Amino acid sequence: MGASIQDVAERAGVSIATVSRTFTLPDKVLPETRKKVLEAARELDYTISRSASALKSGKSSRIAFLTGGELDSWYDSHVLAGLNSILHDEGYDIPLYAVSDVQERHAFFSDMSIKRNADAVMVVSFQISHTEADKLATTGIPLLGINTEPIPEFSATVGIDETSSMELVVNHLFNQGHRSIAYVCLDPDTESFKWNGRARLQAFLSSCSKLGNQVEPTVIHAPKNETRADYALSQLSRMNQPPTAVICMNDEYALPLIFCMQRSGWMVPRDMSVVGFDDSTYAREIGLTTIHQDPYEMGRSAATTLLGLLAGQEPSESVRIQPSFLAVRSTTAPPEH
Repeated sequence: MGASIQDVAERAGVSIATVSRTFTLPDKVLPETRKKVLEAARELDYTISRSASALKSGKSSRIAFLTGGELDSWYDSHVLAGLNSILHDEGYDIPLYAVSDVQERHAFFSDMSIKRNADAVMVVSFQISHTEADKLATTGIPLLGINTEPIPEFSATVGIDETSSMELVVNHLFNQGHRSIAYVCLDPDTESFKWNGRARLQAFLSSCSKLGNQVEPTVIHAPKNETRADYALSQLSRMNQPPTAVICMNDEYALPLIFCMQRSGWMVPRDMSVVGFDDSTYAREIGLTTIHQDPYEMGRSAATTLLGLLAGQEPSESVRIQPSFLAVRSTTAPPEH
């Protein structure tokens, strides 16, 4: 068995996403980084190429990885590693496509329906329109969603159960004695680019609603840029009666918020409990209470489903739910009265 993209990434000291981008979008990679990757690939005799059987069959042996986030993000890089652990040995390459707005997203699906230069498309962590999905459907190319809300046009989707995961968080805080809980997230109604945040926000509101008037929920819509933690803290500080706990849409929001709180003299969890989603890098070290999910296994699950679709098999589950659980750590505690 030849070297894999993961071997190259480890040799070069970069992420799998960076290796893939070096070969598919070299102008998006810093020259010194590109040089390290190419040297590692040369040393390991790694190349991205289509197999002879793929050329003969007319298949591209390419699986398009479409993301609206940062290609080097914790979540996307782990999903990509999981996909590659299955698809590499089957002869597939995974070119990465980052789309940052609606226009780029429209252009991708229009181009794909014309060029048909991939055997399948993976959409990761954001929503696409029915029109875009229909364009791809006319080509017969499978469309899979990872961490997306299922729509009929998807061949299959893989993700966690947002409702049950959020209920674990809300019930944990409620059982600790918290009666005023805030949720920090993007505003899904004002974002022109639809991230997969709507389901999680609705899960928060419905979980609180199930507890009747015993819990007062508050939603804080923070920007997705680097000011999000400062903005969220400023909104919390302005409240006459701040909540005793805050749930963040992901660890990427929760961890900076904790640092901002500590910098401003807030003690976590004495002054406020904080919960995240993902159980990403540093969550355990910081002691963040968070929903644990495994994007690597999510990628492997999606890859297995995809191989079946490419072989003409209907998936046993069109919506595959991956395990998640609440990792209770030191950032949550009963409120001090």
